Amino acid sequence: MSIYSGLRNIILIGSLFGFHGLLNRSLILDGINEVLIVTQRITLVTILMALYCFKEFRKEISLSTLKKGGLTGFLAIFLPGWTFVFALKYISSGLQSIFISTIPLFTVIWVFLFYKEEKITKTKLFSVILGLSGLIVLFLSGATGINSGGNLLLGGTLAIVGVQGLALSNITNKRDSKLIPAKTYLLTQWLTGTFISLILFLLLDVEFSILTFEGYLKLLGLVFIDIFNYSLFFYTIKRLSATFTTLVDYIVPIVGIFVGYIFLNEVISNIFYFTLSLIFISLYLAVKDESENSS
Repeated sequence: MSIYSGLRNIILIGSLFGFHGLLNRSLILDGINEVLIVTQRITLVTILMALYCFKEFRKEISLSTLKKGGLTGFLAIFLPGWTFVFALKYISSGLQSIFISTIPLFTVIWVFLFYKEEKITKTKLFSVILGLSGLIVLFLSGATGINSGGNLLLGGTLAIVGVQGLALSNITNKRDSKLIPAKTYLLTQWLTGTFISLILFLLLDVEFSILTFEGYLKLLGLVFIDIFNYSLFFYTIKRLSATFTTLVDYIVPIVGIFVGYIFLNEVISNIFYFTLSLIFISLYLAVKDESENSS
């Protein structure tokens, strides 16, 4: 794959992720219950994944695979799926995309905590401090990106919890994906997310409601983005460096903020630019340091 083809893929992945938050918040604004949104989305993705992966899954599944894939499924599918959709009750989709861009930042922190033998350089330490400073300033501002009914403390905390799940899943994915066949590992993750979601759906006694035609189009849009982005990202990262694919974290917030402003009239606060600048510098320093130390 050429560098230009890889860049095209990264732009496409980042742009679609930006629309993911937009579609979720749009469904919430339509009055659709958050539990219903996330449970239907995860279940539909799992059903479609099963059609593609079940043959290998049936041959390769084991107790060890269930444990490893189940843990990553909880971290990467269930946790961010539920926390992000509830966060969007209190913050804009554009602001949530800023939180999503901090995944590499928190991955560095968790890698250091879990893998004591991995050296953390002064540059990486500074990049983490810089990124966290941007988040602290953002929280102090109270800006939510929506005109009324927002709550940055609640919405931002939920978004950060979801980010921790994705950051930790970067570690488990890196560790376990080399040991477990790809389709088996993938389907195990989504089955775990669906299983927990359905249990919560039943426990919370949420009334099932039929969506409008427009609502189902939005839901199918979310499902398409989940499947397409996951597939394209893994296709790209296998052929280009992990450092290069982190460029997606620059694109997600830019697109997320822009489409939220255009389609949902979300507010773009000046503090967003300041926080995003610090996060981008943090990402650049961390990626540069990783590239220099791995060469």
